[in-house]
Amino acid sequence: MKKLLGILVLGLLWCNVGFAANEGSGPIKFPPKFEKRFKDYLGHVKNKKQYKFVFAFHPDGANDWQAITGGSNAYKIAEKKALKACKKKAKKKGCKIFARGGQIVWNWDSIPTVYYALIETAGAFDYINWEDVSVQIGEGPVSLSKDTEKKFQEYLTIYENNKNEDGFSIYFAISPDGKNSGDMESSSAQKSLIEEVKAMAVAECMTNNNKEKCYLYAINDEIVWRKKEQTQTDDNNDIVQQIKDLKELYDSGVLTKEEFEKAKKELLN
Repeated sequence: MKKLLGILVLGLLWCNVGFAANEGSGPIKFPPKFEKRFKDYLGHVKNKKQYKFVFAFHPDGANDWQAITGGSNAYKIAEKKALKACKKKAKKKGCKIFARGGQIVWNWDSIPTVYYALIETAGAFDYINWEDVSVQIGEGPVSLSKDTEKKFQEYLTIYENNKNEDGFSIYFAISPDGKNSGDMESSSAQKSLIEEVKAMAVAECMTNNNKEKCYLYAINDEIVWRKKEQTQTDDNNDIVQQIKDLKELYDSGVLTKEEFEKAKKELLN
């Protein structure tokens, strides 16, 4: 019995050592607006209990997080993916784990207390639950703000770096004024999970947008937002083509002049 207990304890120690080996330590250059990003992360941790979350950081400021569903190895998989995503953003080695779930594991005495305060009050945050979101593709004139454009370019970089992975897809949502955004990626081709991920991207955007409506702007590297100007142009082009077709029918004698003029008038009206 003592031997068995010793094996179990040793196994747990090995497991903890494996986790600890990837945990960061030392100074971090926290990027601008990281407080908001970490708050968004904690909101997902709070609202998506079925996922295991891991946040990776490079001392120079590059960072990314990943969430995985599953059993006892979910944290391990999420950690691996988070480190990989962080490394792609940093474009060099050195990424380590900053947080698992709602716990900061990075060892540095000078981590700003605001991040620990965010964890303590995470339950009070008013986040949009993705299950309450209706996913719709945006429509109408839109212009991305400077900050949103920067995030969209980062989003496109993530897509380029991961597009060849099996089942990978990524979604970008924005507010109608283009000032707020949210994005989420999926590593599964399962349709139901993809719909959930789309809703998560929209929910993140709505959280950033004071709970106001957000819409899908892009799927992978394709902008799906439909501008009204484009719609109007398409409609006008279609009408011009139909009038040309009517003219051909009139010239060939299929339509009388009266029928041609009546049909053309209906199209123009």
